[in-house]
Amino acid sequence: MGVLAAGVVGLWGLYYHFSWPYAALNGNWSLYFYANLFAILMGALFTVFVWLKPARETQFKALLISLSVFMVVLATEFYLRIEKINQAYIETRGGVYRSSYVKRDPNIDWHYLPGSDGYLEAAEYKYPRHHNNLGFSDADFYPKKDSNTILVQTYGDSFTEGDGAPVDSSYPAILRDLLKRDGQTKIIVQNMGICGNDPAFVWKQLKDIGTGLKPDVVVIVYNTGDLKTDFFTRGGQERFKGDYYKGLDAPNWEWIYGVSYVARLVARSVFGIEYKNFFLTDAQADKRVEELKPKWNQTFAGIATLTCPNKTKVLLIKKPERGEVDFNKYEQDFAFFDRMRDTVSCFKQYDLLPFYRDSCHMNRDNTGRYWWMMDGHNNGLGYAMMARGVYDGLRKSYPEIFTTLDSVKTVQQ
Repeated sequence: MGVLAAGVVGLWGLYYHFSWPYAALNGNWSLYFYANLFAILMGALFTVFVWLKPARETQFKALLISLSVFMVVLATEFYLRIEKINQAYIETRGGVYRSSYVKRDPNIDWHYLPGSDGYLEAAEYKYPRHHNNLGFSDADFYPKKDSNTILVQTYGDSFTEGDGAPVDSSYPAILRDLLKRDGQTKIIVQNMGICGNDPAFVWKQLKDIGTGLKPDVVVIVYNTGDLKTDFFTRGGQERFKGDYYKGLDAPNWEWIYGVSYVARLVARSVFGIEYKNFFLTDAQADKRVEELKPKWNQTFAGIATLTCPNKTKVLLIKKPERGEVDFNKYEQDFAFFDRMRDTVSCFKQYDLLPFYRDSCHMNRDNTGRYWWMMDGHNNGLGYAMMARGVYDGLRKSYPEIFTTLDSVKTVQQ
């Protein structure tokens, strides 16, 4: 009975550990899980033996069968882990499993600790970052004071912060270089991109931080993942609860999925659910996206409320993922957003997909030059193309902010 109780308490401790926001599970936790599972199995067997007092031969057979099954499961676990079968994306980056669902987080402005240092890293790369006075991966930010300058703030997720490249190879950093090259010294760029960002956090960052810096132009990069991953698990502006934010509730059995690759195999093979679809069926996921579309539009309406009255220009950059460039088609139809966007006077949009295909000549035969193979983020060359596209979008959308130079009429190809 004591062994059984110890196993049950051990698994409860694992469940309790995983209940904390951003709790991580690695291979050691998996060994802990199976050790407690073994304790429960043996404890339950011997408890039955004590109660029912079966024949010694029956006890031996039951014990042999139980041990054999357990060893097969354990061997399968090791094989699946070694072969990385059903490994979650988050594990390819940091080697640990974390839930996509956030239970509670006080970081409502979604930025790093000001003055801190860290790394953007995955299996294929590791690049250092220093976080400025406001918690962004850039030089310190200060409010605009010179009326002769144009302050451009770039908002977005890891593709704006520059995950996958050195700090001087993020697209905003390269955009600065393009502007300097062309003599556009009056245009200042602040990189307010943060890994994991999405439009709802952009609205909050603008409200609490960005507008106080008095930007003239706000560039917001959005993509399919913002809707089908970030909004999917966090919701829209309703995620903010005052001094913290909360995403959707995870399935109460996710901790088992996190520590056991065998459990993942069963979940995928039998129930058709897995980490990448947030443990929902296709029909459930499609329904969730439909429910999120009004919340998406409401979020951008909130951004318009913060920018239009101040005559702040907003350039929306629609960015494709690698697979969308390969097939020359977006996975998500944003027509529902396009109709809303066209009603907002201070919004303009630039689509990077045609630019990538027509001006950069990207296609499925060469996209490997611009994206990391395993991780899925751009490399330095990919961010250089992104910077060129954003620059082209700025020049075409707001030619009035540029100093006229006879030698520079279009973006250098």
